[in-house]
Amino acid sequence: MKFTPARTALAALAASCIAIAPAIAQDSAEPATEAAAEAVATAETTAAAAADIAATSIAPAAPAPTCELHIFPTLEGQAMTTGWLSGFGIVGAVADAASNKNRNISDADYLKDALGPQMQIDALNSINVVEALKLPPSQIVFETPIADRKITTKAATRLSASKAPCYVELVITQNFYTKKAIYGRSLNNRFIVKDFRTGKDKAALVKGRGGNGLEHFPPKTTDETEAAETELREVFVKNFLEFAKGVN
Repeated sequence: MKFTPARTALAALAASCIAIAPAIAQDSAEPATEAAAEAVATAETTAAAAADIAATSIAPAAPAPTCELHIFPTLEGQAMTTGWLSGFGIVGAVADAASNKNRNISDADYLKDALGPQMQIDALNSINVVEALKLPPSQIVFETPIADRKITTKAATRLSASKAPCYVELVITQNFYTKKAIYGRSLNNRFIVKDFRTGKDKAALVKGRGGNGLEHFPPKTTDETEAAETELREVFVKNFLEFAKGVN
């Protein structure tokens, strides 16, 4: 058979189309394959994340410590300012006390407010009290202050109804502000630790104190109030840590 030039050209064009068709099909299949792979990877990632969340939600919570530390803040606030007259015997001390009577009352009232029970709780919450007292991991329970000083300073039995065999009490018994002519201003605090571990009903009272100087308390103007009260709580913590060093 003889082919004309036109027929020859058409045959060549048809052959080229047939050759290109598989390539076109392959190119169009590749994006679909990639999309499917991405979908599988996304599903796997989502499943892994869901598994992690499920594992976290069903993980058992750490058991609460079996030991207890019960802390009793104090309602007390005492203040004493003494001048040079106190250095001249009893007569001078009496005169000094009389001249500073109103100031001592005012400073004591301010101390009761500025370092009241909630302020003591906030101050102790700013540190690790359990670690400072060298106790095992313990639940901390803040108790209602006890007004009767004879109970807080002398009672060897438990001050709460807890029957926990691993049980310790920290009792704050005094907040005392002083200002002396020679030594300046300071805050003194007294503490008692009663250790009832091993389940005993009575414990020896470990008493002690801490005392450090003040620069801003009591404030002279309202502008100094915040700095003075912040310093008061910081020195309270410092006094506790000073006491805690002596507790075995």
